[in-house]
Amino acid sequence: MLAIAVFLLSLAATFGAWHVVEQQIENSRRAEFEFQTRQTVRRIEQRMSTYEQVERDTQAFMLGSMDAKRADFRLFVQSIRLEERFPGIQGLALVELVLPAGLAAHLAAIRGDGAPGYDIRPAGGRPIYSSITHIEPFTGLNLRAPGYDMLTEPTRRAAMERARDSGQAAASGKVRLIQENGRNVQSGFVMYLPIYRRAMPTATIEERRAHLVGWVGAPFRMDDLMTGLNGERSAEVSLSIYDGGQRSDASQLYRSGVADSQPPGFLPSYRTIRTLTIAGAPWTLDIGSTARWESRLDDNRPRWIAAGGSVASGMLAFLVWALGTGQRRAVGLARQMTRQLSDIEYRWNYALEGAGDGVWDWDRGTGNILYSRQWKAMLGFSEDELSNTEQTWRDLIHPDDVQRVMARLNAYLDSTTQSYVSEYRMRSKDGGYRWILGRGMAVTRDASGRPLRTIGTHADITRVKENENAMRVVNAQLAHEQHRFDVILQHSHDAFVAVGSDGHITHWNASAERMFGWRRLDAIGSPMAELIVPAEFRARHAVWFQRFVQRGRGLVSHNVIEVTAMHRSGRCFPAELAVAGFPEGALFAVSSFIRDISDRKAAERSAQERLLALEEARQALQHAQKLEAVGKLTGGIAHDFNNVLQIISGNVQLLQHYPPTDATLQQRLRSIGSAVARGSKLSSQLLAFARRQPLQPVAINPLRTLRDRDDLLQRALGEAIGIEYRYDEALWNVFVDAGQFENVVMNLAINARDAMAGVGGAFSLEFRNRLISVEHARIDDIVPGEYVLLSLSDTGCGMTEDVMEHAFEPFFTTKPVGQGTGLGLSMAYGFVKQSGGHIALRSKPGEGTAIDILLPRSHATELPALAAPGIDVTGGEETILVVEDDDEVRLTAVGTLRELGYRVIDAADGAAGLAILERGDQIDLLFTDVVMPGPVSSTQLAAHARRLLPGVAVLFTSGYTRDALAVGGRIDGSVQLLSKPYQQAQLAQRLRDILGARANVL
Repeated sequence: MLAIAVFLLSLAATFGAWHVVEQQIENSRRAEFEFQTRQTVRRIEQRMSTYEQVERDTQAFMLGSMDAKRADFRLFVQSIRLEERFPGIQGLALVELVLPAGLAAHLAAIRGDGAPGYDIRPAGGRPIYSSITHIEPFTGLNLRAPGYDMLTEPTRRAAMERARDSGQAAASGKVRLIQENGRNVQSGFVMYLPIYRRAMPTATIEERRAHLVGWVGAPFRMDDLMTGLNGERSAEVSLSIYDGGQRSDASQLYRSGVADSQPPGFLPSYRTIRTLTIAGAPWTLDIGSTARWESRLDDNRPRWIAAGGSVASGMLAFLVWALGTGQRRAVGLARQMTRQLSDIEYRWNYALEGAGDGVWDWDRGTGNILYSRQWKAMLGFSEDELSNTEQTWRDLIHPDDVQRVMARLNAYLDSTTQSYVSEYRMRSKDGGYRWILGRGMAVTRDASGRPLRTIGTHADITRVKENENAMRVVNAQLAHEQHRFDVILQHSHDAFVAVGSDGHITHWNASAERMFGWRRLDAIGSPMAELIVPAEFRARHAVWFQRFVQRGRGLVSHNVIEVTAMHRSGRCFPAELAVAGFPEGALFAVSSFIRDISDRKAAERSAQERLLALEEARQALQHAQKLEAVGKLTGGIAHDFNNVLQIISGNVQLLQHYPPTDATLQQRLRSIGSAVARGSKLSSQLLAFARRQPLQPVAINPLRTLRDRDDLLQRALGEAIGIEYRYDEALWNVFVDAGQFENVVMNLAINARDAMAGVGGAFSLEFRNRLISVEHARIDDIVPGEYVLLSLSDTGCGMTEDVMEHAFEPFFTTKPVGQGTGLGLSMAYGFVKQSGGHIALRSKPGEGTAIDILLPRSHATELPALAAPGIDVTGGEETILVVEDDDEVRLTAVGTLRELGYRVIDAADGAAGLAILERGDQIDLLFTDVVMPGPVSSTQLAAHARRLLPGVAVLFTSGYTRDALAVGGRIDGSVQLLSKPYQQAQLAQRLRDILGARANVL
């Protein structure tokens, strides 16, 4: 009975050991399966997170606008190497939101950008359209995409609206991609990111809906997306992915091919259901083990333990039985069995400690080595294929590991260490190598305490090493992706600045170094606000930043706004800022792209200045055109009006030569003459304003000229107004028509007198030398150079802004009716402009008026002032040819000349006058109108006269020359001109002067 009891107890102990090992193997398999599941989920999440970041890069590239040129978008996609580095993503697409009112313009813009066949489909009217305008790479299946309206399909529309309202990435449910052409059709989905209009608020759903301009879309084909996800272990795990929470054929997005290649009737021992959220869309993952995986992890250790324990139980029971049959035999047998049981116990116990891996037993004293069947099986060998020698073990070690392993083993054998541990590769029967964890424990030792007999195990850790390598590969890929994004950011033209939730900088690219002047080493770890935010904005920035890191969004999130940034030197500059948040623990960190827009702002200011300059030029052109029109009108009027005045004046003077018969008649004649003089002055002022008067400029000193007329000025101003002169000592000369200059100053003095009427005051004349720079000239529209400034100011009532705007217009006056013609300032304006100068007004109501006149400097010497000769009405006997197209004027001129005693021949035009000259008549002086019809002009007639009659004198007369005699408004000093209407005495004096000068020459 005792032997049976011992046998049963031994079997119970064996079962316990078997159960422990079986449970360890089950736990190891379960842990292996859970690890593979986590790896699968993590790789999917990692891949989709990377692809979402690619879309965010595209979102940042668009900068809040859908106006991207096709070539620019293609270069961007090529720069990130989409096809090479991101398997599964079909392409990157831009989806523009189009309102019906802008549909025609949208179609025209896209067709004009290299897509002549572009159209939106499906056709038909809708409240709103969304169209794929760009997709890259634009090859293969993507050629079918442009123009498709994704809002017309409910599944896509739901994702697009979710992205629009949340501002985040949104993945659609299961769809058939529009790129599919019927061959190798795969399930797919589309991930969207919204694009909001630049610098617009997006804090609320309403604001995001109002400012949406489009989306970035990325279509995915599931089979392509999952290719290579699990690497070389992909055949050991089956994977099915379903859209949403239901698992059905209709919702199935993906099913790995290995799931369909299992043996008939195979049911996975391990299976799990996981839920995963991709860009807001729920996915259900069905993950199970495969026959290959379960075969690889099959382990015979429990069976070996059961067999060994059963043998040991039997031997122990037999020992107990033998003890009952005979003491002598029992003692001997007991000793033998004790040694065997001791060996078995050691092996069994150590097998339990080593979780049942392959066992080895090495006795250095005898040189015996024992390798267990499992030790050989884990390398693919049968028990008879390997000999139990040390050399066998040494020969199977990888050549690269032999030296290291032997050094480790020898160190153990030469020490008193309890255990030995080493990792190395051993060659399998198939020629491959497996990683082995060798462990040993000293069972007996020699006299010096060094190991003599060691029992150990071999554990196959190939899977662990592969997992370690896989993790290293994954980490390397992550590092590579990080490096790639760093390279992209470092070569970005925009500054990229990332800031942790504590406000300190964590990323700072090369563009940020150039833009802000801080080196990367100095910037990273520093508070962002102190480096780039101007001091006056930091308090507001701190409030915004705290709100942002709490919620991960704010008014500037997903928008492009304009801010003021600060350079290291303290210089502030305008910048564009695009901000996004990303989780950092319980808070959010901040990433931002910053673009220096100083050049753009300068360009905008320059454009605004150009617009203002164009407007000023337009107004100046309108003013010049108005002056030109007035000038033409004035010239035409002056010519005919002065002819009429000449007729009246000439006939009145002829009547006055007759003996007086009636005092009343004589008074009437004088009144008519006075009216003619007033009309002549009015005509002269009109021509001056229109810059049509003929000028005969000379070099004069303006101060000396006006000082000589001081008495006339004082009489014009009256006794109640004083005159004050202020001037530079060495005042420059100017080149002007002296008579017209005096007339201008006299008219301005009269205006000043009227402005101070009844109260008196002061009239000041200030003369200064001025050098006008290029900048000043650009402002005042004048040629740079040397000028004399004449400022005439009064202490009168002044002018309002409205009055000053019209002051230079002809006939504009604030005086009562009958007290002014409104031509004084306009005549001054025309004279100054015709003389190459500039005139400006300065005035305020109640503070008087100042008129600044700039006249070009003359380096010529001032001509001495000539005393005005007395007018002597003296005639002569010379022959004068009168050429005048107006019959009445001609008759009046002929009558006046004959009254003076001259012999007169007359002609009605230039051709008739030339005929008279050519017939040989002796002519002493040609008296011709300037403006005449016909083929022979007055100047041509004068030239023919000088050719036919050398020494003949020429006197021109005209009410308006139309620049026939002038160059740049100025008449050459050799030209003799008598302006209409003229007095008989003026005509007589000019004739005697010219004929007298001719006689002296002859």
